[in-house]
Amino acid sequence: MLGRQDTQQNFFDQEIFSRLIPQDHPLVKIKQIVDFSVIREAVEHLYDCEKGRPSYPPETLFKMLFLEVWANLSDVQVCQQLQYNLLYRYFCDIGWNDPVPDDTTLVVFRRRLGPDMFAKLFVLIVEQARERGLLKGEWAVIDGTKLTAHAAVKNTLSLVREGRQRIVHELARVDKRRAEELKEYAEPLPDREYASHRELLAAEIARGKELVDKVRGCREVLKSVETYRAILEKKGVASLSDPDARWGFQNKGEPFLGYKVHTTCDETGIVTGVKVTPGNEAEVAQAEEIVGNLIDRGLKPTRMAGDKAYDNSALRKTLTDKGIQPYVPSRTKKNRLKEQGFTYCKRSGTVRCRWGKKAIGSTPHQDGGLLFYFSEKDCQHCPMKGSCLTSSETRKRVYVRPEVFQNRPRGIKRAMRIRKTIERLFAEAKIWHGMARARYRGLGKVTIQVLMTFICLNMKKMAQRVQLEPAVT
Repeated sequence: MLGRQDTQQNFFDQEIFSRLIPQDHPLVKIKQIVDFSVIREAVEHLYDCEKGRPSYPPETLFKMLFLEVWANLSDVQVCQQLQYNLLYRYFCDIGWNDPVPDDTTLVVFRRRLGPDMFAKLFVLIVEQARERGLLKGEWAVIDGTKLTAHAAVKNTLSLVREGRQRIVHELARVDKRRAEELKEYAEPLPDREYASHRELLAAEIARGKELVDKVRGCREVLKSVETYRAILEKKGVASLSDPDARWGFQNKGEPFLGYKVHTTCDETGIVTGVKVTPGNEAEVAQAEEIVGNLIDRGLKPTRMAGDKAYDNSALRKTLTDKGIQPYVPSRTKKNRLKEQGFTYCKRSGTVRCRWGKKAIGSTPHQDGGLLFYFSEKDCQHCPMKGSCLTSSETRKRVYVRPEVFQNRPRGIKRAMRIRKTIERLFAEAKIWHGMARARYRGLGKVTIQVLMTFICLNMKKMAQRVQLEPAVT
């Protein structure tokens, strides 16, 4: 049953809050500026209107989760803080004599809402920022950043062995007799009996498949078995504790196990769109969906700035067709075509070499763009043949992406300066609000963490930019 919040403070609370709380504190300003009543309206359908004991007000529980991100606290720590922290009590509308929710209540509240409801709450906060005129909305700055999983990194051999142990131990909780029969599978094979690591791994995988066949149909360990089977079949699962995490690359040669946070913000630094994916998914693959979501919410930008990860022919065309000018630097080396002695005419769509010879045709390239080729006769009689062609080439081929020339906007340097806005957001989220590493395990829970982090950042910016008189009385 949904509990209601008592907004009327007694005389003692009014007196102590007015005397001891700093009126210019950001939390006080956030409480004044943000309309937290939208949280109750958004989640009331998740509660029974008649049955059960009254719950803690959802606004209070949401504010407690906000404080966790604000001060980088755990569920237990924020409950402890509320026992004696007067400012936190005032922010959460908990009177001095009122009981404080325990950490289990926060766990249940997070589970009840789920990632979809937190995404809705994120949108409602962004809408409040727009209603106050804090969004400019001309630019959409897009980028992705890594979020390391809350899990130990282990090699495949360790995972295969640990998976068997986990299945047997979980089976022992529900069927001790059957677990006793299969306990030999929990033991690793002796390393010394195998000539190489490859042979040992193959034997451990074969033993793991035997165990999976023997526990087939056991519902109590079904989830662990499915995760373990994915490891044995090399489907990308790299952790038993967090099977949603994947190996990815933020920079070349720097792998990580975890997730990627794909984000958009406007030029003021207010986050407008968020999507969390496993770490192996590329940034460019999420861009169209994120921009489409902005358009559906009435936040269509006229310009989009991104780094080289978003240099994609299909994305450039999609954005242009929607009336959004992409400002994305090319992956290829600057002026590479010109350095090679070739020029591309975007009016005629042709390529010429330094000796004035025109390419005789082109073919589509698998990565987008076109591969222009020249006449063998012209190339063989060219005085630059020795420096232009390799020993195996009979004609010159030049890779060109026409859309880069056709959609090359002016002001790319200014766009790259604006793009740094999102990098500052990521730095703030990781350094001050714990987003460098996942708090939880699983894509859904990690998504909630990311959404709450950006809700916190947006509220901080709202408090900085809206000038109101202190409300503590």
